[in-house]
Amino acid sequence: MVNKNVISKLSDRELEKYIEPDSRSVSNAVKYAYEILQERGRTFTPSETARIEALIAKKNDSEKVVDEGWDKGLTEDVNAIELYTNTLIWMLSVIFGVFFGGVLQVLNFIKIKNIKGAVITAFYSIIYIGIQLVIINYIRNNYPEMSQNIFYVNFILSGIGATGLFFIRQQMFPNNLQYRAKSSIVPLIASLGISIALFYLL
Repeated sequence: MVNKNVISKLSDRELEKYIEPDSRSVSNAVKYAYEILQERGRTFTPSETARIEALIAKKNDSEKVVDEGWDKGLTEDVNAIELYTNTLIWMLSVIFGVFFGGVLQVLNFIKIKNIKGAVITAFYSIIYIGIQLVIINYIRNNYPEMSQNIFYVNFILSGIGATGLFFIRQQMFPNNLQYRAKSSIVPLIASLGISIALFYLL
């Protein structure tokens, strides 16, 4: 979410970067920068005004498309907060387990200072992992003929768990929050490393 008061503290030179043709800022940031420059006495030619208004309109259209996608609020604005995407959280939850996706979601909630969301996600992840382990062990002990297909059962259960994380995120994340995608390299490497270690230890 873009705060006009924050942008108003920037210098004219910094504001000019927001309205450049190749600006990566979101539409509201461009709009606020344009308005603040006008308030400070900056005059724009008709061609500059048309270009800036077209830039704002174009960004508005593109942002509407993003809002309809899997990662609502995802933007390329360099000033936006960095968070792990819902796509990454879903992928790690399904492939490696709800624990890994849950950790990223907890970190996201902490980053936006939503402690309630972080606590609910943590409790959900712990409880779901426990239930998943009970189901897996029950199948192994009572239906040994299904042991060779336990991977698929685990995969399905992880998918269901990931859906729960997605529901929590949808309910507790601010609707107007815009964020940049945080790098997925460290979570992917950590998840893979921990999963390999657990495979050999258990």
